[in-house]
Amino acid sequence: MYSGYKGKKTDEVMMRFNDVIYALPALPFLIILAVTISNSIFLMIGFLMIFSWVGIAKVSRSMSLQIKTRQYVEAAKIMGQKDSKIIFRHILPQLLPYAFASIAISVPAAITTEAGLSFLGLGDPSFPTWGQILHDANTYGAAAQGFWWWIVPPGILIAITGLAFVFIGNALDSIVNPKLKR
Repeated sequence: MYSGYKGKKTDEVMMRFNDVIYALPALPFLIILAVTISNSIFLMIGFLMIFSWVGIAKVSRSMSLQIKTRQYVEAAKIMGQKDSKIIFRHILPQLLPYAFASIAISVPAAITTEAGLSFLGLGDPSFPTWGQILHDANTYGAAAQGFWWWIVPPGILIAITGLAFVFIGNALDSIVNPKLKR
């Protein structure tokens, strides 16, 4: 938001940093983190958060670029309002609904990433997750023995939870952007 509002060198520097983070592959870093440092679920969630903000930042920047050219923002500048006041009073309220919708849509990717790492045995063994349940089912041969109740419920719950967040994100997006309604 600040990058889009300020523009020029500030925008350039902040967006290059964003591009560097965006170009880093998250999954290999998560695997290295789980193997070398710790496979704590909280550390994994923190690492996922480090990699998940870049898409929202790009959208927020582009919207800030549009909003800062509106007449009421120009009038606030002419009246001598501080940049921080303009950002928090005029730009942020318009960006928050879009940010919430983007976050809701990006949650399923984080859930499947964690479940995938846990299924591979790189998750936190002390924390019961759906991926950990699937890993245990694979380890003990649940599929070969016909123990479908070890496999089907976690898989269905991962899919339903991901789908629920996508629906929430789409609903927020349609509320925020009524022009998308058909």
